[in-house]
Amino acid sequence: MLLCRMSATTVTPGRWTLPGGGLRHGEHPEDAVLRELVEETGLRGTVTGLLGVHSNTYRGSNGDSIHGVRLIYDIAEIAGEIRAEAEDSTDGAAWLTTAELSALDLSEHARFALTDLRGLSPRH
Repeated sequence: MLLCRMSATTVTPGRWTLPGGGLRHGEHPEDAVLRELVEETGLRGTVTGLLGVHSNTYRGSNGDSIHGVRLIYDIAEIAGEIRAEAEDSTDGAAWLTTAELSALDLSEHARFALTDLRGLSPRH
């Protein structure tokens, strides 16, 4: 699974999450996920399908309640050189095996993608 590590600029530094981010006004969600993939990992891909939708609420850095709705896509034809995002919400990117995931602090939607959508368990 391809994950990104949250940077010190976030409320959850060190937590691993799926590549992604907010939509720009008028941007199609499939275009947004491909843009965010490049921004956060340096990789390019093709959307092959929608795997699921994850919804939760959490507190932002200013204490405001945020309602996150995440469309989780399957991405194929990954190409390029993996690299970390510079000076933004993530500071690392890596391909991780299921065994490696067991030692990581995962975001709620990364756990959802791994367990509910993929049927895997990061805890052995």
